[in-house]
Amino acid sequence: MGKLSAKDAEALKESGILSKKALAEMEKTGHVSKNNTKVKKFFKTAEGKFVSPMLYFRGSKNTTPSKTMETFVSDYEKLVDKYATNKTNNQ
Repeated sequence: MGKLSAKDAEALKESGILSKKALAEMEKTGHVSKNNTKVKKFFKTAEGKFVSPMLYFRGSKNTTPSKTMETFVSDYEKLVDKYATNKTNNQ
């Protein structure tokens, strides 16, 4: 049996076909997909193309980040939030 999308499950609940209790049980047992709407950050180039910023530490596989690295990432995320444009993956 396949999963029901979160949007479809909500529509069935609104129309009265599914009760609130039944929907909760279906979500608990994994028969309803989770809502995967995520906000992504983009910058617009001079040509009008949208690009997304990325940050990673080369060579950091299987390591634990230092406090300095965590602080840097936090500051980086604040800058991206300040200057980037938001876009959800459903747009």
